[in-house]
Amino acid sequence: MATIAQPQPQTIARPAVTTRSTGLWSWLTTVDHKRIGILYGVTAFLYLLIGGLEAMVMRVQLAAPENDLISQNRYNEFFTMHGTTMIFLAIMPLSSAFFNYVVPLQIGARDVAFPRLNAFSYWVFVAGGLILSLSWLANAAPNQGWYGYAPLTERLSGAAGTYGIERNVDFWALGLQVLGVSSVAASLNFVITILNMRAPGVTLMRMPIFCWSTLITSILIVLAFPAITVALILLSMDRFAGTHFYIPSIWDGTNLILTGGDPLLWQHLFWVFGHPEVYILILPAFGIVSEIIPVFSRKPLFGYAVMVYAIAAIAFLGFGVWVHHMFVTGLGPTPNAVFSASTMLIAIPTGVKIFNWVGTMWGGQIKFTTPMLFAVGLVSQFTIGGISGVMHASPPIDTHHNDTYFVIAHFHYVLFGGSIFALLAGIYYWFPKITGKLMDERLGKIHFWVTFVGFNVTFFPMHFLGLEGMPRRYASYAAGSGWGFWNLIVSSGSFVLGASFLIFLYNVAKSLQHGKPAGNDPWDAATLEWSIPSPPPVYNFREIPIVRHRDPLWEEKYGHAGGEGHQAEESLDISIAGKTISVGEVPDEDPTEQAERRLDAGDTHDIHMPNASFYPLVAGLGLFLSMMGLIFSYPRLPIGALDLPMLTLAGLVTFLVGIYGWSFEPAS
Repeated sequence: MATIAQPQPQTIARPAVTTRSTGLWSWLTTVDHKRIGILYGVTAFLYLLIGGLEAMVMRVQLAAPENDLISQNRYNEFFTMHGTTMIFLAIMPLSSAFFNYVVPLQIGARDVAFPRLNAFSYWVFVAGGLILSLSWLANAAPNQGWYGYAPLTERLSGAAGTYGIERNVDFWALGLQVLGVSSVAASLNFVITILNMRAPGVTLMRMPIFCWSTLITSILIVLAFPAITVALILLSMDRFAGTHFYIPSIWDGTNLILTGGDPLLWQHLFWVFGHPEVYILILPAFGIVSEIIPVFSRKPLFGYAVMVYAIAAIAFLGFGVWVHHMFVTGLGPTPNAVFSASTMLIAIPTGVKIFNWVGTMWGGQIKFTTPMLFAVGLVSQFTIGGISGVMHASPPIDTHHNDTYFVIAHFHYVLFGGSIFALLAGIYYWFPKITGKLMDERLGKIHFWVTFVGFNVTFFPMHFLGLEGMPRRYASYAAGSGWGFWNLIVSSGSFVLGASFLIFLYNVAKSLQHGKPAGNDPWDAATLEWSIPSPPPVYNFREIPIVRHRDPLWEEKYGHAGGEGHQAEESLDISIAGKTISVGEVPDEDPTEQAERRLDAGDTHDIHMPNASFYPLVAGLGLFLSMMGLIFSYPRLPIGALDLPMLTLAGLVTFLVGIYGWSFEPAS
């Protein structure tokens, strides 16, 4: 292997030596994108473990027929919180952890566009997570299902009594609204950062694929979250203000009164958000894998431009397939046919990415490190989930599999076999950059194989259970159903899968204490984050880099002549099965444009890093108190026609104080 020659980018500005603050207060007030990324990652991984424990309780319950370990209502709480936790509190914020830490480094920026907004998004995420988690302590965990179908979420009165008057759904609806504020704030920040803060020469078509996946995922969040926000606001009005958006009729004790509400309205609003949400969860995983596979195949990414267009096509088409979640609601043959076709269509750009990754590995000098194993694991496991997804584009097949364990198998192959495999790959890949230490490779490979086996033993038999008709969301099943054998296998596999995370945690703890020093670039990687020390200084780049190539470090180390399988950007032609396939040319940026971008970057003078601030934490605390006041509504304070909870009023005042202080605080 050639000696690594560290890049010597042209200078723009040199900062004075800056020391990083230490102690708890420094973490509470930080606006450094790297620290916020670490906070996101640690918090989200904690929720990942909690969600996994919730799943294991369910699997113990289902290990044997007619088991009574937990009640039906408690089982409803566990599967509702498991789904909500894994989607909104684990996978999404784990992706945000990488967005925060890696994206500014890959585009040559010293921070995100709005550092305080970035900190605010984290503390609001913590607030939303606490609202959901405190439901367990209040003995009122959400129990309506993570999908929240009406009328299961409504407060109903009838001849049989009242239903839904407890706080369970309130915790869920208000917690998700707070989490939506966090997601949209962070996404706007990333969109503006990527579009406006790239280093000179980092054109859009020179950005790493992970930056593209971050940009498009952020746009998806900005466009998709308003739908579920509207749905949750209408649900909150039904529950707190007595409206009837999702209830077609009510019983007044004597008569049935039509209200004009429609339970299907919730399904439309939820799934207009819900299916783009699938791509919000998986596109960051695609970006991570697209960074790892080229590095350990010793080749540039095959079909870079096609990969970018495929990500964009998935995002665009993702808004046109939501009705395939509603094939059994009786919308009619025309909607079913249209959305069946659109669901088949979106499989094309998704499948293209599989061929991109295979084409990158084909003929490469593959090195099966732990990150590469998890990346290849995604390619194989996501393909299984994708194939079963295409099956459900057919309304008859979807109708047969609807609400069975086949569907559970499908989306776990997509979200665990896809998203979580990739997130684990990303942790192993960027851990040396974040900590300055290498993780133990032997333990890492043991972790991968235990995860791989445990995952498949857990979820593949669910296909069989679904085909045999076992319904999802049931707390028990009859002894004569014939489902006991496969359920025992599935439950056994879940404990193997749980054990794999213990291996991972041990590896992290051991590596933090005794890991080998990583150096700047332990993987001989291609992107800018590997050109700076590990862990990076607070200002990231002592000199703002000027980029002339899509793989800047490889170009710097090996030149346009290439080296060790690396080829120049201008001739990225890949030979597959004896045929040369051109990736396309990307022209150099004009020197005048480079000079203009240097001036626009504002780095001709000393570096000014943003000051730490506690106001984002104060504003997040205000939102938390406001929502908790709506849930625990006493004591109340009458103000004219309004009768507001005092805790909500205190929260609003706290929020306004935080925003006011934030607005007038010196930036740097």
